[in-house]
Amino acid sequence: MTKRRQTVPRKSSRSPTEVDKQVGRNVRRYRNDMHMTLNELGDQLGVSQQQIQKYETGESRISASMVLAISEVLNIGIEDLFIGTRNLKKAKKTPLETARRECQMWIDRASSRETLRQMARVLKAMSGEN
Repeated sequence: MTKRRQTVPRKSSRSPTEVDKQVGRNVRRYRNDMHMTLNELGDQLGVSQQQIQKYETGESRISASMVLAISEVLNIGIEDLFIGTRNLKKAKKTPLETARRECQMWIDRASSRETLRQMARVLKAMSGEN
């Protein structure tokens, strides 16, 4: 009788990485910010809510064209989906860096020149500079 060797399942090069998982977490965060359900996002992208869930949990990788489509539907920049992916193995961002990224996100979402001017006035007033 021949004994079979048990092997550990090998990760495919197509398996999701930590970057894929972080992008998925960002999709979920922005979707929730928009008060959008998995179904609503899936309908706008032409995929099932199950597929959106797989993207968000990092179970499935998101293609470049889908990243673009998601950013358009959520009205964010592509780069916003990659927040937190740089230097994943290094130390976490400081609270100040995290707050700066959040401010930048809101600035990037401003849809008019007047809104940006008002935001600038508020930030200037809060900084204590005249």
